[in-house]
Amino acid sequence: MMSDLKGISIQQYKTDIGFRTLVEGVNENLYIIPKYQRKYRWSKEQVISLVESLIRGLPIPPIYTCRNKENQLEILDGQQRVLSLFFYYIGYYLDKRKNNSVDFSEIQVDNGSFKEALTSQLALEELHIQLKNEDEKNFNVDYAALPMEMKRRIDYTSITVIEIKIDDEKQRTKILRKIFENLNAKGSLLTQQELRNGIYVCDFYAMLQEYNRHDDKWRKIWGKEDAAERDMETLLRFCALKKYVRIEQKDSINFNFIIENYHSSYTKLLDKFSEESMKFDKKQIKKYRNSLSCFFDLFKVNVTQSSKVALLESFYIVYEKLGIHKPVTSTIYNKILHDPRYISHARQGTVKMKSMNERWKTVYEIWSGDDKSYH
Repeated sequence: MMSDLKGISIQQYKTDIGFRTLVEGVNENLYIIPKYQRKYRWSKEQVISLVESLIRGLPIPPIYTCRNKENQLEILDGQQRVLSLFFYYIGYYLDKRKNNSVDFSEIQVDNGSFKEALTSQLALEELHIQLKNEDEKNFNVDYAALPMEMKRRIDYTSITVIEIKIDDEKQRTKILRKIFENLNAKGSLLTQQELRNGIYVCDFYAMLQEYNRHDDKWRKIWGKEDAAERDMETLLRFCALKKYVRIEQKDSINFNFIIENYHSSYTKLLDKFSEESMKFDKKQIKKYRNSLSCFFDLFKVNVTQSSKVALLESFYIVYEKLGIHKPVTSTIYNKILHDPRYISHARQGTVKMKSMNERWKTVYEIWSGDDKSYH
């Protein structure tokens, strides 16, 4: 993609700002979380480790930003650090019993402060931090409880903010995707789907993310939102298979499923599909959404499926490619789950084409009630 960016001026402006200036800027919505960012999922232990670095004067990696049309700085890289520092500043943290992960781009701020929005829309708990001194004794380092001299020192502790400026507004989205990809390419804890969310910013992805977060039928089928975006990746996988799977007829009885350009790697397949999805029009996007919605309408099993992706996928392929639109009852579901043929090919690897064929055929035969042919 870099060859597409020749002749475009990309400049970086480095500014060292104090801790308090940064967190107050967050509170005043000068720094925001764009929709392509991943969910916040740092543990309290990670927050405490970052606070210890701040207090002991250890380096904190730079924050990368890009200014939007509202003159706010969108955080390209460093969301977890910025939000963790803000939690320390306000003395609250997510109640993890109620918030497995949070998409902060969906917080409705309106005209209030970011703190007001958090406290009104999320379950929070007080954040108290203790560190050990030279005598190995614990001492309280809550921001509100710091001695004035120590608080002033921390307030002025420098954190580097790098603003990226692009001179071609028409190329802005493409460039930001490439920058986001490069920032997270090495040494990152982002999952493949989190990377995709940042790289493939488009109408199709917006639809899929909205569906993943807010469709009641899907949320009941999958369970709690997955902090690593496995639920989003599963929906993307279904859509990709809808596009690439076809049936190869051998004779009136025998057939095979074929996945175009598939080489036992879902990662490459999903990347390819995501790239193509950038060009989907509204009609195509609606078609994918309707396919998912109509399929999940048929799913009547009251067991969450986050650990049964291969089986759920099998039902979807048979629904989409062989036109079986009967309800998926618990009886059918359990019959397939305990079928020796299905079990055998589930154990042989979920991404091998031969095993996938056998699983999908088994689901078809049991779900359709026809164990001889698909006619």
